[in-house]
Amino acid sequence: MTVILFEDELWRHFATLVQARPVFELRCGAFSTRERVAAILDQPAYGLCRAHLMPHFGPAGGLAELLARSDPVIFVNGRALNLEWLPALVCEPINTAYIASETLLGARVSPALASAIIYYLREQQAEAARDELLRFARMRELQLTAPLLSYPWDLITQAGEQLIRDEPLLARRLPLLTTDAPHVIAHGKRVYVDPTAQLAGPIVFDSRDGPVFVEAAQIEPFSYIQGPAYIGPGTLIASARIRAETCIGPVCRVGGEVEASIIHGYSNKHHDGFLGHSWLGEWVNIGAMTTNSDLKNNYGSVRVLLEGIGQIDTGILKLGCFLADHVKLGIGLHLTGGTMIGTGSNVFGMHSAPKNVPHFTWGGEVFREYRIDTMISVARIVMARRKRELTPSYEQVLRKAFEITQPSRDGLG
Repeated sequence: MTVILFEDELWRHFATLVQARPVFELRCGAFSTRERVAAILDQPAYGLCRAHLMPHFGPAGGLAELLARSDPVIFVNGRALNLEWLPALVCEPINTAYIASETLLGARVSPALASAIIYYLREQQAEAARDELLRFARMRELQLTAPLLSYPWDLITQAGEQLIRDEPLLARRLPLLTTDAPHVIAHGKRVYVDPTAQLAGPIVFDSRDGPVFVEAAQIEPFSYIQGPAYIGPGTLIASARIRAETCIGPVCRVGGEVEASIIHGYSNKHHDGFLGHSWLGEWVNIGAMTTNSDLKNNYGSVRVLLEGIGQIDTGILKLGCFLADHVKLGIGLHLTGGTMIGTGSNVFGMHSAPKNVPHFTWGGEVFREYRIDTMISVARIVMARRKRELTPSYEQVLRKAFEITQPSRDGLG
């Protein structure tokens, strides 16, 4: 079978986070949705997303090559977190679709029917695709035990439960920790550690409230990791306090105190400072002593200004910041709850960062448009430091994102 994840109309709610990545590449728990689908089905999962993202995140041979096969096609909504329904969908009769609260959740269809709805899905028109399926497919209404992602803060509020749901997938390849080393203390019995992980104690793993997963990472002395938590491969935990519901991707450098936050791969928060109830994309760097607030002084719910949507009261008491891919923050910055900083922005030289910073913005007391050639040059240097290449396809994603987000910078120097 061919497995394809798609974005739907609500990608716009995540616009600040997803100018350089599809919605199904947002990390929540140990995986992104695409990674989770691939792990459950034990086969590659392809992406169908906005046009400027397809050359980098879409299938190498293009969609036409995939649909030319005679295999059934499995479609999965990229906003889905709990995928307990996916194995059942794979076994359904051909031309069956799953609906949840009128949202197209997934479908198993013939290549011919897949070709009929692909036009709508590549334009993020999942409602139209659903209506087309109503004409030709058997429909099943599901009652989900976990909601689809609807807003950026859902990534934060769902992370802890998602880590617990990911336990069966991770337990397939990560053994339970068994050690008599006095410098490694494990509270609880759900600590899973890759045998090649480097544990330089004293270290405390606390899995009494949820599992702790440590891939082939390096944990420095005097670190504390409280479950549920996930530490990705190649990551360094630098004598840090990692509180519950934290998900850290591959090749990160993390120090200080982190609580209930998601850090995508190749990002750094190496020094002291607090990061709480926050989301960081890839290639983010946070300077020493930069700290965010995740609780208002009046204990009120946090408001967030969503790009293209407007201000929304989240109804959440504790909520930190959202830093999109390639954001750089200088030393000693303070960020208020609900701060949104767009792709490729560089903020420095001030005490308190603005609550909303447009994509590709540079400065402190005065903000200017970040010249895309300069931003690309910095990204190339940063990626090379982690032995990663800025590929032509990814460079074009960044350049196109710069063009698309130009209106957000109107009025800047």
